[in-house]
Amino acid sequence: MEDFETYFSTPLAAAATIVILIIVLLIYVLFVVAEWRILTKAGEKGWKALIPIYNIYVSHHIVGMSHAWFIAEVIIWVIEILFEVFEGIPDWIGLVFGIAVGIFTLISELIHILKICTCFGKGTGFKIGMILIPDLFLLILAFGKSEFKKAE
Repeated sequence: MEDFETYFSTPLAAAATIVILIIVLLIYVLFVVAEWRILTKAGEKGWKALIPIYNIYVSHHIVGMSHAWFIAEVIIWVIEILFEVFEGIPDWIGLVFGIAVGIFTLISELIHILKICTCFGKGTGFKIGMILIPDLFLLILAFGKSEFKKAE
């Protein structure tokens, strides 16, 4: 135990931690700017990317997803929080609910990805890339030359 405390209390460890935190912060800022640009390309005000949960609502709205998807996601988030707060819930219920939440989230995210790619005029290859490497392809949408066409 002493070696662990000695190692992580060194100036080198402190400097490494600060560098990692700065890198993580820069990556976070990059993705906030990317979301800002996507919303701006879609004709929305970019500041909407800064507000948690509301940015998801706006993102669903610009691609033409039903409000029911967003409402269902919020209800699921609330239920998940309740599962964490109340410890008396049987494990099997949590497992079944967790699997259902995973499936719902996957379907919702796939629909959102396909719709946003369609709105930017992207084809099948880009959609597959967006599913497999969403962070990279989100940056391509944000900083690339593609234009947003309103969902039908």
